[in-house]
Amino acid sequence: MAKRGRKSIANERRGQILDAFHICAVRNGLEKASLREVAEEVGLPVSNLHHFFKNRDEMVSELVKRNMSMVMNDLRAELQDDSDPRRRFRKSIDFLFGPKAQHLEDGSLHYDFWSLAHRSETVRRTYRDQVQGQRGAIVKGLTETPELMELSRADMKEIANVLIALVEGTFYIRDMDGENVSLARMARLTRRFLELYAEEKIRGKKL
Repeated sequence: MAKRGRKSIANERRGQILDAFHICAVRNGLEKASLREVAEEVGLPVSNLHHFFKNRDEMVSELVKRNMSMVMNDLRAELQDDSDPRRRFRKSIDFLFGPKAQHLEDGSLHYDFWSLAHRSETVRRTYRDQVQGQRGAIVKGLTETPELMELSRADMKEIANVLIALVEGTFYIRDMDGENVSLARMARLTRRFLELYAEEKIRGKKL
């Protein structure tokens, strides 16, 4: 019981440190978010951070994991009360192009993560695992959609990759030129593109 209690307290403290790290990174940029600043934000001596994280790269990796997992957790919550596959497909696309997934407050942080992933193998591995997890979740959703069930696994992975690219690309363009980007229109276009792609693939297999 005592061990579980200590573990729970440690996890809570790790969460508080990540919250503080997120605040500092959004405020000043990831590179300038020092451990000293994070410690001040969370109200701990800087030496105590090492009791919860081995190093700064581990903190960044955990923040990447938390931020990206949050999007998929919110998506699952959005779909949990709807068992109709077609509606779930439509809702999934709408969500990925909606305000929760397209959260511009974290825009610069998102690209800071990406930049650091080219210099830190730890962060890169975490990023890659999260992208693979997103792809897997999307493929699972596609296999449950009647219009797409006839597609091969390889085709579904292609669609998932295209969808991730469109979501990320929309985030970038909206961040740079938001007045000329409509999330609702992007969701409709993406949904139609995926439907047409699937129809073409299925038609080709029947010829």
